[in-house]
Amino acid sequence: MEGLEEKLKGLSIARRSRPEEPTYLLDVALQSTGLLAVSCSDLTVHIHDKDTLNLLREYRGHDRPLCGVVFSHRSPDFLYSGSADGTVKGWDVRCVATEPAQIFKSDPSHSYCSFDLSCSDALVCAGTEQVNDEDSFLVFWDVRKPGAGLLGVYSESHSDDITQVRFHPRDKDRLASCSTDGLVNVFDLSRGAEEEALLATCNSDSSAGSVCWSGADYTQLLCLSHDEGLHLWDLGQLDTEEPLTIFSSSDVRSLTPLADGGGVDYLVGGSWLEDAQKLLVVGGKTAGIST
Repeated sequence: MEGLEEKLKGLSIARRSRPEEPTYLLDVALQSTGLLAVSCSDLTVHIHDKDTLNLLREYRGHDRPLCGVVFSHRSPDFLYSGSADGTVKGWDVRCVATEPAQIFKSDPSHSYCSFDLSCSDALVCAGTEQVNDEDSFLVFWDVRKPGAGLLGVYSESHSDDITQVRFHPRDKDRLASCSTDGLVNVFDLSRGAEEEALLATCNSDSSAGSVCWSGADYTQLLCLSHDEGLHLWDLGQLDTEEPLTIFSSSDVRSLTPLADGGGVDYLVGGSWLEDAQKLLVVGGKTAGIST
């Protein structure tokens, strides 16, 4: 953990990538073989050298804001980017070609605000913004059949923007989603239809911003809300009478005093550290200090 803290102190992608015009860095994805992909507010995807952070190439394939970047697990030279333009696109990062190798899209009314790739690289799932003031959708494609169209759609589990979808790191059929409707849903996609696939619904009692699989066997689910709430559930208790909630706070800003006597001002995200067997939750202060 000490080594990780030292690395975080010296990391500044925004400074070292030196864009010609100021841009926001929205999401990052780390390739296992040495590259770093960054989605930017100017609608581009940048590919950097992981060690030097030198810019190697960029892709301009979207015309609305990006909602994330994900490297393929088994073919690490393949990168996916999702966008509010209603497309998920696949790029071969070994090539300087400006055209994507794959394009996935659904109904023209769909605007994606999240997406993910299953651990087996077989499925892509995207979560849409709210459509017609009442519906939002989880849409699925088979990566192995890019020209076959949609594989399926779930339409009943969320009623507002689906802010994040996260496949399980080891179980190719397990999927978690969260939404500004406050709900966090867990699905077993092997069961097929949405009603049968929905295993659990947890309520964050707020606008849910992100979810993260955690725990020794990735049976726990962390949720961070847009108003700095933090919730941790144990899905290993689904078939028992024990409560799912391990920890729940509607506002963590005052829970853990820092060295200066104050607390964090906002939450950034969470990640399960496999080697350390610990859950890392990152927060920040408006003064620019990460904790």
